[in-house]
Amino acid sequence: MRKKRNFTFGLIGCGNMGGALAQCLTKYAGISPEKICASDIDRSKTEVFRKRFGIPACNTDTLVKNSRFVIIAVKPKDVPQLCSVISPNLKKNSVIISVAAGITIDSIKKMIDRDVSVIRFMPNLAIGYGNGLIAYCARNVSSTKLKQVVRIFSKGGYCFPVKEKDMFFMTAVAGSAPGFFFHLAEVIYELLRERGFSDDASLRIVSTLFEGTGTVIAKSGENPALLKSKVCSPGGTTLAGLSKLKEGNFSKLINSAFEAAEKRAIELSKQR
Repeated sequence: MRKKRNFTFGLIGCGNMGGALAQCLTKYAGISPEKICASDIDRSKTEVFRKRFGIPACNTDTLVKNSRFVIIAVKPKDVPQLCSVISPNLKKNSVIISVAAGITIDSIKKMIDRDVSVIRFMPNLAIGYGNGLIAYCARNVSSTKLKQVVRIFSKGGYCFPVKEKDMFFMTAVAGSAPGFFFHLAEVIYELLRERGFSDDASLRIVSTLFEGTGTVIAKSGENPALLKSKVCSPGGTTLAGLSKLKEGNFSKLINSAFEAAEKRAIELSKQR
């Protein structure tokens, strides 16, 4: 008779975010791969997980029955179907951790049609590199279990509680802002290449710019506006460049990007 497995985390969805969560747990939080199991409708993805992280694959029913924390890391449009599948196998002490953008706790409970403990996460991919963000809120979760989850995932970055009404905005900030930064990095990267720099040099320059700037913000403890003023010599090059950004109403454009992302998160919450 096969011995029953007990997993700390069952991860449903082995895409980009699922991979970041898996790397956070195994590399930074020190969770043994044997205490995690993974499931995905695409079996080739679970095979990638097995090779990359050493995480065993199992079917969704087995995962839900044997995992203390069930992580939903599928696309928002796939959450209703998944909830109907996992509902019969959830235990009274099971805790769901959802990273699906725009899906509220009430929506999850309604789709599962059971009174279940839910933690809602909004992480970004950087948690897979030990320097990410996770905004979270919870419902019907014991303080002991919530503290355990936060302690574990804090190894991958800054975990902070928010009211659920603010999760739509945090979807834009924690979830979407890295995409905005990547776009800016892409623009600088392509500019460097156009000026004759190699791909490797361009990538190194861009990554160092972003990492170095982030380090200054983190280590100095100073307001970004003050830090900006320190590199703006009167009549200098930085002011010349910033004047062009002001001409293009750069600040308004950035605000609009966040507003659009937040609006889309709200729209996703209504498409149930």
